[in-house]
Amino acid sequence: MTYHSGYGSLPPPRPERPSRGGGCLGVLGTLLIVGAVIVGTVAYSPILELDDLRDRLGDAVRMDPLHGEPGSGGDGWTYMTTTTSGAPITWGCRQTIPVEVNPEHAPEGYADRLTAAFAMVNEASGFTFEIVGETDDRNFLERGRGPVLLGWADEQEVPALAGPTAGLGGAVYAQGPGGGGRAVGGMVVLDVDQPGGWLRDTDTELEMIITHELIHVLGLGHSEDPNQLMAAEHRGQRELGEGDLAGLASLEETACG
Repeated sequence: MTYHSGYGSLPPPRPERPSRGGGCLGVLGTLLIVGAVIVGTVAYSPILELDDLRDRLGDAVRMDPLHGEPGSGGDGWTYMTTTTSGAPITWGCRQTIPVEVNPEHAPEGYADRLTAAFAMVNEASGFTFEIVGETDDRNFLERGRGPVLLGWADEQEVPALAGPTAGLGGAVYAQGPGGGGRAVGGMVVLDVDQPGGWLRDTDTELEMIITHELIHVLGLGHSEDPNQLMAAEHRGQRELGEGDLAGLASLEETACG
C-alpha cells in the first residue's frame, strides 16, 4: 500500500534517483506556487511535490523514495526539508496544529480512523493535531498560512491521485530573512477510490495512511528502513518504528531547542 506525496518546502528538495530500483509508474511532477509576503520581510514559497509514484509488487507496494532530503535526518528517518544550516523545518514548540476536515466523499466510519491516527501521532510527537471543525474548502494544492486541510478527492480533482496513489500530504513553510523557517499550514488529501478496493484491512490501512501523511505534515520524509511506517515500501506496518519515533523526537528537539 502506498501513502502519499509530501509538499511544501524551502528550499526546494534536491531531486535524486529512487534508490530502490524500477517499477514506478508515471513521471515526477512539481508545481511551484509563487510566494507572497505574509508579515514584514517574511514570505512563504510553498512547493508542491506531486511525485509519489508506486507499483504493486505482490504484498508490497513500492513508492518513490524521493521525499526527504538525501543525507538529512538520522538512522531510520529523513527530514522533508531543512534550513541552510541543515536543521529540519517543522512547527513551533509543542504547537497545537489546527485541522479542518472536509467530509465530502469520506468513507463510512472515517471519524474513528481520524481519531485513532491523530492519537497515534500526538502521543508520539511533541505536537498536537486538533480538529477545529468542518469546512467546504477544497483548495488542496494551493495552501497558505492557516489550518491544515484534510479531505478526500479523486484524480479528476487532484491529478496526482491517479493510479494507486492513496494520498498526498505535507506542510507550507514560512522563511524569514535569517534563513530559518517554520511550518504555517498544510494539507492531507486522501484518494476516495482506494478504501474498499484493493486494501486488505480498510480501517487499519486508512488509519496508517492518515498517520503517514500527518507525519509528513510535521516534517519527516521517507525512510530507507523498510520496517518504519515512513518507509518507501509498505509491507503491512501497523505501528511506528524506532526510526519514526527517533525522527519525531528530533523534530520536537529542534522546535523546542
